[in-house]
Amino acid sequence: MNRQSTILNDYNRNRLNLNKKISTKNNSMIQITLEHDKHENNDYYLAKLKPKRRRNMLRIIENWPSLRSLANMDLQSLVRSLRSQDKKSIQNMRADCHAERPPRLDRLLEQEELPEDIQVENGWSLERKSPNVNILQNGLIGKRRPIAKSTDCMFGRMGYTKGLHVWTIQWPVECRGTHAVVGVATESMQYLHTSGYCSLVGSDCESYGWDIVRSRFFHNKKETTYPIWLGSSSHDKFQIPDEFTVVLDMDEGTLGFIVDGLYLGVAYTGLSGKKLYPVISTVWGNVEIGIHYTGYMPPGPLLLRECCRKTIRQHSGKKRIRKLVQETRIPLVLKEYLLN
Repeated sequence: MNRQSTILNDYNRNRLNLNKKISTKNNSMIQITLEHDKHENNDYYLAKLKPKRRRNMLRIIENWPSLRSLANMDLQSLVRSLRSQDKKSIQNMRADCHAERPPRLDRLLEQEELPEDIQVENGWSLERKSPNVNILQNGLIGKRRPIAKSTDCMFGRMGYTKGLHVWTIQWPVECRGTHAVVGVATESMQYLHTSGYCSLVGSDCESYGWDIVRSRFFHNKKETTYPIWLGSSSHDKFQIPDEFTVVLDMDEGTLGFIVDGLYLGVAYTGLSGKKLYPVISTVWGNVEIGIHYTGYMPPGPLLLRECCRKTIRQHSGKKRIRKLVQETRIPLVLKEYLLN
């Protein structure tokens, strides 16, 4: 708290006066008011941030010393500058990751959105779930009831044995608690419910789960850091947004995840020959978790562009790929395709 006050007092010496108003009633709203110097104008800029956007406010405060040069900017220009900084950091993270995407993933993501009936077929199961979970909207949303000291699972309706499958999970950041796990499992997964709080998906040999709170991957009670390039000191900085994507390649036998368009790499291999279902485990009461099936890509030959991208990345290596972020002679579209 002292560090935050020091930063704000330091910035007040510039041309902007900061009136920070934090409303903690029901933890429902955070307000920040930026008031221009009265010698300039009397406009008020009010930014209302819901709890799930608190990380944006904290990011602004952390970067406050670097904003001194922006003192004469209006709020719109200030936001544009912050967004450009975020894009640069995402590009650097993509270069650091250097994870090889499944070959057909880009084609699958370019497909048109599937009709609602297919979404329902690939939604949450009405039968295979914890008794503390209610399924809403024909299986597109699962809601856990507020049961104390309990961990509960919900399964997807469809199991997958071949092809590339992608689905998006909608899970609000503020509704995750201490253990929020997303992954896949076979029909033989031992428990759908247990007392206490734990990472239930990944606790046996029939399930594979990523704890999106602690950046740990679990299988058969063994855990590893995921993404693998994430150092132990970076765990608190890598926050998974409300929506992220699961990538299951049953032909290659791999499971991976996409966050903000960035493929994080393979979390687990050796899944070929199994029949796997989407699954999550949660400890948060009244949380509503949505599932959106993106699509399916059958086995088949690679496109020429996919072969070229794979070859370039393999021969460039991590250090040379990272230099693409500063390369101005390469078109932006091509740069994004090679980095993603």
